[in-house]
Amino acid sequence: METTAKHNATAQDWTRLQTVIMRLYLDEDKTLEEVKSYMEEHHDFTTTISMYKKKLAGWNAFKNLRPDEVLQILYVKKNRDAAQKPSIFFIRDRRVDFDALQVYLSRNPSVFAKLEAGVKPNPEAVRDVSCRSPPSNQLTLVARPRSHMPSCPSPTVRCNRLLPTSEDMLRALPIYLERCFETGLWSWSASGCWNTRGRHGPSGLLSSILDRCITAGLSTTRQVEPSALRRALDAPFAMLIRVFRNPPPILIPKLLATAAHLNRIGRGEIQGLLLRFCRDLTTAMYGQDHQLTIFWKSLVSISHPDQQEAIERVLALCVSEFDKRLGLAHALTTETYLKYFDVAERVKDPRTQLQSLQQRLSKVDINLTGRSLYGLLKLEHALATCKSNLDVGQLDEAEGALSCFEPGSLATRDESFRCIWLGYLQCLKGDFIAAEEFYKKSVLAARRTGSRDCLLEALFQLETFFIHSGKPLEAERIRIGRFRLLHKLGSLVWVDQDDILGLEDTSSSGPVVTLIHVGSGASSARWRPSAFAEVTEYAEAASPVP
Repeated sequence: METTAKHNATAQDWTRLQTVIMRLYLDEDKTLEEVKSYMEEHHDFTTTISMYKKKLAGWNAFKNLRPDEVLQILYVKKNRDAAQKPSIFFIRDRRVDFDALQVYLSRNPSVFAKLEAGVKPNPEAVRDVSCRSPPSNQLTLVARPRSHMPSCPSPTVRCNRLLPTSEDMLRALPIYLERCFETGLWSWSASGCWNTRGRHGPSGLLSSILDRCITAGLSTTRQVEPSALRRALDAPFAMLIRVFRNPPPILIPKLLATAAHLNRIGRGEIQGLLLRFCRDLTTAMYGQDHQLTIFWKSLVSISHPDQQEAIERVLALCVSEFDKRLGLAHALTTETYLKYFDVAERVKDPRTQLQSLQQRLSKVDINLTGRSLYGLLKLEHALATCKSNLDVGQLDEAEGALSCFEPGSLATRDESFRCIWLGYLQCLKGDFIAAEEFYKKSVLAARRTGSRDCLLEALFQLETFFIHSGKPLEAERIRIGRFRLLHKLGSLVWVDQDDILGLEDTSSSGPVVTLIHVGSGASSARWRPSAFAEVTEYAEAASPVP
């Protein structure tokens, strides 16, 4: 420490310690509270948070990206891509982190609309943004406009190491899987694998739980009241207790894919809550020495920057383990591969994605894998083809890759996702009438899933489209309906059918969706199908808003 007595910062102190403050705030990514505490402890530098904000603004030390800066990056990148020049970008001589840029673009799709409309950034942004060619071993960014839409950011350079605790995790996982198969907790056939105490029910409930977590994560950036957000998280966390008492075979892959997704959309704090809850839950249920407890404790103990790599390795290991026991074409192996693809392969170049997906498709038998999983594999292949065409400016070919699906070939949830991409492509082509139709079709498909979580995301995409197509009143109407729907999120609901497109009932003009409503309390010791009420509901397909 420089002195023994603390004193209020002077102008000379600010000048003398400017480099230290900027290093802590920008390079080490500390919060202002953390910077303040560090400076008081190590430099006897005492001032207020508001003074930090004022000084940092005066130094142009902005941690968060600003719209015009991002717009200027996209303009420069568009021109350099046309000349086939790879790029790395700097704002005021500080290198732009592509992961942070990807998160910004996913939350602010209006930047793409400004780019297509020819809106020019302000002169300060043009002055502050610079570009250089990267080393040959680094790839460039291709950004997409949707928070949970597949995207291709450049892979970050990772060191081939994991912390020592993660080795415990990688040893514990195969032991846990082996015991589940050996003890008869899991049963399997040529095409399916399930928990003997619940067959498909526990996996369906887990999917609904994780959908709710993602819905809550997406809502935190949309001015949702804290009480509504807390209710949205309380229900899935409570029901995780039931799932862990009767773990389905897909438990770990689904949880890790969701954790990675939460981090990708900028909700690292919810990711941390989810992982720590899993750790505490297994410790309380099974004790310190259980392999599942060791797995979650080891994962949580890994520092946040290394967790993504650890999750990728775990998912790759799960694919390998299920392949070894069940075969490459088995439904569980395929579903786990899709989780791995979402986390690890999606960030790679589209051509690399196509190679991985083509190899997987060549090994899959639709009769064993099932129509919904096979359809999802085909959709992922079409999306990779679409992105590859977009990279070279071939909009018609990109649209064609997603337009070749037969009605009913995709599960309704995936059809909703496909329609959002088609709407985005129409926006790029400037056909906003066609784009609006696709976004509305996405909402209709989301309604047919019976999942309010899926519907909330589709409504958000429609609302965003209206904002950027110059229809603020329509956007506000959707927003009000979406917030009302968020407040109505109560018991967890999921569709008890994989493929519901084309289901019809003679008594109704709309598709029939069978839903399972959670009816028993979270304290039940076992999965009891009799405690859940089955009802048949008819999807209302007349209007795209609630």
